[in-house]
Amino acid sequence: MSFLTRRMVIVAGLVLAAIAAAFALEFFLSPRPDQPFGHTQTGHAIGWAGLLLILLVFAYPIRKRFAKDRRWPKGWFQVHKAFGILGPMLILIHSGAHFHALVPVLALIAMGLVVVSGIAGQVLHYLALRTLNEQRRELVQQGLSEAEIQSRLHDLASREEVFRLWQCIHAPLTATFVVLMLMHIGGALYFGGL
Repeated sequence: MSFLTRRMVIVAGLVLAAIAAAFALEFFLSPRPDQPFGHTQTGHAIGWAGLLLILLVFAYPIRKRFAKDRRWPKGWFQVHKAFGILGPMLILIHSGAHFHALVPVLALIAMGLVVVSGIAGQVLHYLALRTLNEQRRELVQQGLSEAEIQSRLHDLASREEVFRLWQCIHAPLTATFVVLMLMHIGGALYFGGL
């Protein structure tokens, strides 16, 4: 089994274990079967905390797109990855296995697709970096100047079609999730209050 395959199996196992743990935690925190944890004040607080973490996930693409220096914001990328897992986990604890309303269920499905898409993007990012590092070694062995190496690597990175295709999938999924999430929050506030 290759390193990448082994890593994907481990990540898939961890994701499934985390989902099961979130559902189990929600089940044990529910005061009664007819009153799910997500409908309690603590459940709402967990939902708001998950929302806050998910909103912090957007700091990375905003910083990347609108920064004046156009450098890669590596620290915000780490926040993006960590909170892109922790926020949805809190939302899973908030929601539990209660699928009684269409909009929250669709928002949960969209959120799951965004997380899976993000993990796939991380794999693509890893593969692209590995390819760029291999290419850099070859160009150094050819005796090219650092400026020429940087220029060629920049051209190679900008033509990475697989990563562009991934972005064309991840961005609309994220937009769909945001719309459904806002609909859920609006409906919950309108019909149930805080």
